[in-house]
Amino acid sequence: MKSFDFESLTLEEVEIIENLTGESIDQAFGTGKPKGKALKSFIWVVMKRDNPKFTIEEASKFTLSQALAMVEGDEAKKE
Repeated sequence: MKSFDFESLTLEEVEIIENLTGESIDQAFGTGKPKGKALKSFIWVVMKRDNPKFTIEEASKFTLSQALAMVEGDEAKKE
């Protein structure tokens, strides 16, 4: 799975993630925070770029390893 550059999120996408998680994007992905809602929101926003019909229910089906691979990308392989 390809990784994703967080800095390429539009402000609208950041706002959607923040609205879905109820936290700022920094807080939603902060160390020690529960990640399910944040990762699901992130996957949904990112996947909708290529497939506008992609649903949040489909995002819920991603495994934790798939979601983390998108967020961390090649950085996770270096550690």
